[in-house]
Amino acid sequence: MKKFVLAVAVSTVAFAGAAFANAGAGLVGNTVTLTGPDGAVTKIYYPDASSIVVKGADGSEAQGTWRVDGDKICTTVADAAENCTAPVEEAPTVGSSGTIEGEQGAVQWAVTEGKGF
Repeated sequence: MKKFVLAVAVSTVAFAGAAFANAGAGLVGNTVTLTGPDGAVTKIYYPDASSIVVKGADGSEAQGTWRVDGDKICTTVADAAENCTAPVEEAPTVGSSGTIEGEQGAVQWAVTEGKGF
């Protein structure tokens, strides 16, 4: 479970770019796919403006919540503490992707349309 929670935490690290109106607007109804440095894939589906479903690399699913706090996106999954991104400069939308550099290595992220699992 530790690796599963870590992957979700990494997902909320940063999305960067130009100014925006709502950091989470492009997430509703879509999936963020995270691929860790070891190739493990975690998917986060945002069905609405307050809940998430996370599918871990091991295939397990967990429910959680999310919210926008100014220019940050904050998530809570299962009994883990809330985790917020660094300030978001451009709202993630379908087709956006990037790399998050962290202590565990580089994590690739991409936003796709609909529920990706």
